[in-house]
Amino acid sequence: MNEITMSRLSCILLSLFPALWGIFSLLNNTADFAGTAQHAVAPLLTMQDTYQVPGLMWRAVTAEWAGQLGLAIITTLESLAGIAATVGVVLMLKHLGHSYTAFAKGKAWAMLGALCAIAVWGLGFMVVAGDWFMAWQAKENPLAVQLGALLYMVPNALTLMFLMLQRDARETVRCD
Repeated sequence: MNEITMSRLSCILLSLFPALWGIFSLLNNTADFAGTAQHAVAPLLTMQDTYQVPGLMWRAVTAEWAGQLGLAIITTLESLAGIAATVGVVLMLKHLGHSYTAFAKGKAWAMLGALCAIAVWGLGFMVVAGDWFMAWQAKENPLAVQLGALLYMVPNALTLMFLMLQRDARETVRCD
């Protein structure tokens, strides 16, 4: 066991965050797609649980199909996160003992997965759902959408940062 191996194993372990969350989200969302669209996404898009401020309600999307389209977009991004990161994990495992260049190809896929996860849970849920559709105004459990999204987004952001910073063969500079 050496530092390079441990560093690479850390990349693989952290990449399981976007990989598994994305795949589990795909399974969960498709298990009851219509119900999730109707009972979770549509109410958020219609802003039904907000204070109904007239100056903000123009943002509400009330079309019948909006919940299903919204969930389709969410599921697509979550699926891309899971699939890309899983490809990354497999490639990193395959190239664990090989050159950094070969190992880094897997890292790139895992980084794409983490970016998709950040896009859906950070931008999608925290920003768009939270502030555009005013989810933070929920009469029960305010901030639940944003805090839940934060719990998903932070490990993926940390994973992305770790993957970006991880390098093999650190060079030392002599200062004479």
